[in-house]
This record gives sequence, structure tokens and C-alpha cells, in this order.
Amino acid sequence: MYKRPAKSRGYPSLPTVPYRAGATTLRSNMCQLQATIGAIYNYSITFAPKIDDSLTRLKKDIVKGCAEELNKIFGSYVHSGNNIYSLRKTVAAKVVSSVIEPKMKVKYEVTIVFGKEISLKRISGFTAEQNQEVEMVFNIYLKKVMEAQRLYSSSKSRFFDEDNVRGVAGTNLNSKTGYFISVSAIKEGLYLTIDTVVEFSRKESCLKEIKDMRAHGFNEKQIVDSFKGKRVSLRCAKGKTWRISNIMLNSNPINCLIQPDNIPLIKQWEEKYKVKVTDRSQPLLKAKRKGEVAFLIPEFCYVAGLEEESKKFGKGLNDLGTIGAAPHEKDKSIVGMFEKLAKGQALEQYGLMMLGQTRIPLQLLPKPQLRSGPGKVMSPEMLAKGVRIMNPINFKRWVMIYEGRNYNNAEQIFKTMVKASGALGVSVEEPEWVELEYINAKSLENSLNGYKESYQFVLVLLSDRYRQYRIVKRFLDIAKGVISQCVCADYKKVTNMTCVSNIIRQINAKLGGDLYTIELPPEIPKNTMFVGIDVCHIGRNSVVGFYSNAYTNLAQCYCETTVQGRGQEIVSLLTQFYANAIKTYYVQQKKYPEYIFVYRDGVGRSQRDQVLAKELPQLKEALQNMKKGYTPEITLVIVNKRVHQRFLLEMSTGVGNPEPGTVIDTLVTENGCENFYMISAEAKKGTIRPTHYYIAANERKEVNKLTIQKTSYAMAFMYYNTPWSLKVPAQIALADRKAYYVANIDGPSNKRLVATESFL
Repeated sequence: MYKRPAKSRGYPSLPTVPYRAGATTLRSNMCQLQATIGAIYNYSITFAPKIDDSLTRLKKDIVKGCAEELNKIFGSYVHSGNNIYSLRKTVAAKVVSSVIEPKMKVKYEVTIVFGKEISLKRISGFTAEQNQEVEMVFNIYLKKVMEAQRLYSSSKSRFFDEDNVRGVAGTNLNSKTGYFISVSAIKEGLYLTIDTVVEFSRKESCLKEIKDMRAHGFNEKQIVDSFKGKRVSLRCAKGKTWRISNIMLNSNPINCLIQPDNIPLIKQWEEKYKVKVTDRSQPLLKAKRKGEVAFLIPEFCYVAGLEEESKKFGKGLNDLGTIGAAPHEKDKSIVGMFEKLAKGQALEQYGLMMLGQTRIPLQLLPKPQLRSGPGKVMSPEMLAKGVRIMNPINFKRWVMIYEGRNYNNAEQIFKTMVKASGALGVSVEEPEWVELEYINAKSLENSLNGYKESYQFVLVLLSDRYRQYRIVKRFLDIAKGVISQCVCADYKKVTNMTCVSNIIRQINAKLGGDLYTIELPPEIPKNTMFVGIDVCHIGRNSVVGFYSNAYTNLAQCYCETTVQGRGQEIVSLLTQFYANAIKTYYVQQKKYPEYIFVYRDGVGRSQRDQVLAKELPQLKEALQNMKKGYTPEITLVIVNKRVHQRFLLEMSTGVGNPEPGTVIDTLVTENGCENFYMISAEAKKGTIRPTHYYIAANERKEVNKLTIQKTSYAMAFMYYNTPWSLKVPAQIALADRKAYYVANIDGPSNKRLVATESFL
């Protein structure tokens, strides 16, 4: 029986796990696998009559049509495009599919020829292509194993029990809990990773949502736009998910005919999924899944992938075991699945044997040193207590806007700011007061017609944060290019010294004054420019966030955004951003950077080569257009915080979250490249998720993997909006914050504010 660990003596307001003396081992959620077979065999296949390479669905159907003969030849096998993979070596063969070619009315013939042997004896020496092939084969076999356990895949490597969907109390959401389960080929061999996951979907079907929108007066375009790009779950199809591209308002299950036999969609669904369509005139959803286009009946579809929306209902999710699960609870669920698979020997039929859960030696980086001024060194714990601002900027000319009903709160926050400013080293002079009856776009425009550019910033007291915040930011930040600070007109907040002190710090950072700075490893030169790039995929389009700053003056920055196609991750407009960032650095520091350190977030394994091929050359192009002979050294690190690897500290009382600064760079890291996992933050609740770092390019000889680890850990403390370290370096958090901010207020950033952290 696991016991819940006690709380630590870390930061006073963060619950965490204590570190017992002698705790030196991390337990992972990964299990090493031993291949009981020597190799995987690859076969190339050709089709007669010939088939275009783009017709992947047809190829699958043809191969499925000769499954009986293929099972006799190969036993278990995996089909992918023009290839078949098997655990059995055989000679060339020809088989005939039951699928008929539509024009010539002949059955397809499939010719199989031996291609290559992929030995499983030295996985550590695999190329990226071999890794991909082996992982694909064993993960398809794993899918069969999970389906035997009545757990079905709704998306890649995520398995759920579709009979265990339940409503979340007090919300309009349903939830289902399941597992992320995947086989990966990494440095020390084959490993099985298991993590617990939860997925949310609407309680009401898409048909009910469409009818409700029509009842509330939504026009056709509004209805289509509200569904475009959303993911829907089809429960009658074992939870498979599709991405909606359009709503066919003029089509219905009766008049939509499925080719080549012209079968009505309603008949196909009732036969295939054993459902009864109750509304025969309902529109259809046009959707895609793995490149395949299909028409879905909205009566049986539910909007899914609502994990972000579920965060609004935090209190209603307490009954879900995977939401905020304590380390010992998550470990118990993971171990239970490991034991279930091992007991049933389910993987052995596919040539894999489980060797046991992987344990890793604990590696801990020293905490970085922070500086609040010349010779003033402090530990990171001091940030939570509040320290004097290193580069204070006095508030001499500023404006406070408030509504008449908040007259007393406006006066009170000014008094509290004056009172708190002394300890921070900032002088706060009386603002220019602007009282409005109600804060909206028109009243703001009328009140600020005579606004002078010499004002440093505008502070706005909001009565209704959710309605007014976007209005204020769109007008001040986007339209006027004015630094603004929004504060809720709550008496408890405006009189709270800690809260008001944080507001002063935030404004000081927006004005370009460092709150504190950091000591980086000596291999990182002082004349270094750091860059963070991230893409935010919310709203109608994807928004690229670009942020850069200087090692010595972290609040002096350049930040910009651009919009690109929805879902597009690779950025094609970085050349100008890099050029502007270097020019801004020169203006601020009076010299060009000799070293450029780039963090790129949000890129998975499959897109890394595209970053190197398409994004890195844009930095090189920007450098060529600078002064002649200017060739600074470059380091590019790809960061991924959405990983399913978990590492728990083994203690005498059970397991707990590892301490910030924990690094994992042995045993379970990726094959053939410099990479590592790091835990740089404490978990506010639940089980901490590590961040993966992949060193894509490094031109500076003095900078090795340890230097990058120390630098990345140090930069996790440089986000001025919080006194605690983050999961990622501050440059990534700031790029993400900028992109998210622009996406939410739905407008481009003002060019006058690109050299400020106005979005904090």
C-alpha cells in the first residue's frame, strides 16, 4: 500500500514532496523490452492494375482483401503503403485480393518481394529511418494487444475504454480515462512507455449543438465557423476521432451516396455501426482522418479534445483519477498496467518480452545564482519573499483609468503602491486620474484623445475582467501602442501589499527594467542573444510568437508575432524577425551579439528535420544581410514539454516528484543524438511532467550538453511574472505568452511595443 508523502520545506505556497536522505534513484514509467526474435523483415509490394501512390485507403482495402492468404505466408504482419513488415522470413509470392478494380472489373493482384532485414541485435546503432520502422511495426502490434484488452485507440498511442465514458459534475463535459502506451527504440534498446491520460468531450452531440445554435439565431456561416477545425469523437466507431473541415448544410444521410456502389450514407452507417438514425434531414460533417475524407452523421459525433476548456472547471474534476493525480496514485495505475501486460504475456506473441520497470540514477544540477544588483547574490528561494528591484524605473508620468463606482479602490491602490514602492526601490508619483462612467471602447477613445506620448503607461481598474480586458488591450496595446496594466477592482487585491508589489514589478519589467538577473555558466559569453520561438494553435489561425533578449539585460527585448495557416507549425517568416532582433540588440547593447542561442518549442520528432532545413537557414540568411564578415556562433535547442515520460523519486515512504534541477540523460534518452530530459519546476499539484531537450545544432565548441543543461535550468527562473521556476526556459514562455496574448485579443501587435514586454 502506498502512503501519501508529506509536504516539503520548499517555496512556502507550493505543496511538494520531501527529499529523503539517501534517495538516489528515479523510477520511470518505462519498461525495457527484450526482442525474442532476431530481426524484422521488410517486403516491398506492387499492385496490378497499378495504383497511384496517393490512394492509401484503396491500398489498405486491397491488402485487407487478401488477409487470409497473407496470414498463411507471414503469420502476423504489418502493412504500410508499399511495404509489408513481418517477423517471419519468406520467399516472394503473389496473392489475389477480393477487392475489384472499378473500371476493368478485375481483382487486384499483389506481388510480394523480399526487401531487407532489420536486425534487432544492436538497436543503439539504428538510423532515424530504422527507428521509425521498428517503432511503427511494434506499435501496430501493440494496438492489437490493447484491443484484446478492450482498450481502443482514439488517436495515436492513446487507448480508452469506450464503455467507461462518464459525465463531469457541474460541467457540460464527458470524460474518459485511459492510457498512453507506446513502444520506442532509444539509446539502450526497445522500451515500453505507459502513462495515464484523460480525454474530454461534449455531453451533447454535434446535432444537438447545431440545433441549439439555429434556435439562437446563428446563421449558416457562424455555425460552420464554430465547428471548423474541431476534433470530433465517434463513439459508435470505438472512439475514433476526426477533424472537421466543413459542414454540408445542404446534404443529409439520405441524399449522400457512397461510391462506388451509390449506397446512401444512412444505410452504410446503420449496417456498419449498428445505429439507428433518428433525424434523416440533419446536415453532414465533412471531416478528415489520416488524410482520408469522410462524411459523418452529427447525431453520433461529439466535439472532443477539450482538455484546455476543461481547465475552467478545475473544481469539478476532482473525481477524475488522472487529473492532478499524486505521484503514488499515478505510479500505482502505471504499475497495474505493466503487471497486466506481463501476466498475460500479451507481447510475447509478437516477439517482445518485458524485463521490468526502468530505474535511473538521480542527477541533480546546482541551483543557479541570481543577482539583484552588483555583488548582491541570492538564492532562487528569495524570489518568493520579494526582493528589491535591480533596475528600478520610477513612475513619474502615468495614467489611472477607473469607473466612478471604483473611486475608492482607485485611490486605495495608489496609496498601496506608494507604500509598497519603498521596499522595491521604485518611486511612485501621483497619476493623472481619468474617471469614466463605464469602461468600453468608445469611452476609452474619448478619454485618451489628448494622451501624451511622454506618459510611461496606463493602469486600468476593471470591474468586469472577462468583458473589459480584451477591450482595453485591443484599444491601448493594438490601436494606440501604449503600455497598459489591467488590475481587477477588488478591494482585497488593491489593498494587498504582496499583490500590489507584484503589479509594480510587472510594470517595471514592461518599462524595460530588470527585476534581477542570473549567473550563467562561464562558457556562455556575456554578449549573447537568447531567442524563443513558439506557435500557438488556438483561434482561427496559428500565431507565431518570437521573443529575444540579451544575457546582461533580460527585460530589454524584441518580441513579435505573425499569423499563419491553422495548424501549421513550421515558420516561414523568421528571416525578418531575426534581422530585427539583432538590430534591436545592437541599439540596446551598442554591439552585435557574438553568440545566438535559440530555443524552439512545440516541435515533435517528425518535424525536427524541417526546423533544420527550413527555419535555421532563415537565421543564416538574416546574418548574411548584416555587416560584412559577421558570423556569430549558433546553438539551436528544440524543446518539447508535451511528453509522456515520467520520472518519480524512490523514497522509503513510496514515490514522489523529483526536485527541480533533476536531469535524465542516460538509458532512456533518444538514439543517435544529443538530448536529455529535465525537471526545472515544482509541481503545484499532481505528478510533474519532464521537458525534453534536443540539441539540434551547436557551433560553439566550449558549450557542451552540461552547459546547455545548466543554462536552460537557469533561464527557467527568468520569467518575471512568477517567483518560481518554469518547466521551460523563460524565452519560450515569453514567446508562447506573446502568441497566446495576440490570439486571444484577436489583433496584430503594435510595432511601437515590439521592444517591450507589454504582454506580461
